[in-house]
Amino acid sequence: MKVLCLTALALLAQLSHAALPDMQAIVHYETVSQGADGVEKTLRYSERWIRQSGHVWRERLNAAAPHRHDDDGHQHLDFAAAPRHVWRDAKGELQVEFLHAAKQERIAVAKREWSDAGFDGSWARASQLVDASQLRGFSKKRKSADVAVYRKAGKTLRWSERWQAPLRVSLRSDDGKQRETITVAPQALPAGFVPPWQRSAGWPERDYLDTLD
Repeated sequence: MKVLCLTALALLAQLSHAALPDMQAIVHYETVSQGADGVEKTLRYSERWIRQSGHVWRERLNAAAPHRHDDDGHQHLDFAAAPRHVWRDAKGELQVEFLHAAKQERIAVAKREWSDAGFDGSWARASQLVDASQLRGFSKKRKSADVAVYRKAGKTLRWSERWQAPLRVSLRSDDGKQRETITVAPQALPAGFVPPWQRSAGWPERDYLDTLD
């Protein structure tokens, strides 16, 4: 199935350089694709998403535990569904790790393996869900003091200035046979919130390449 890709969406120029506000959200993804045979397929899933103090956590909801292979007896992690933690270190360099909850391990992924593990290397998309760095040819309409809507040829972004994150993203192919929608329900973090990456900080670290054995 050919899925419309969010990386094609370049939106919203001249963002503030201030730190992004802390938040949590449930993010719902839906992709509808109609094949040449006329059959329409729908793909849906949801993620828990947390942003706090330069860290971002993404976790697929309702994902099954890693499966066990009969040939080697190992549990192999599904990196598309596993919890992912992305942050900037003291030098400003991006760091990426995945969490293997069943084995209580942190899987560290070096930059050269990011794409293999499903991370595209974009801090903008990790921290704001879309690449909010440019706005070329998109019309803008202010809906309220907080919300602005950007549109261009089958692409619509409903953007929250308060949260510096999308509330809804809609993409549609020129022929209308592929549609992708992302809806975001942002909330403030509760008082005393303990982020999940702190709870797993003491887990032993394993290199990503070791998980491919």
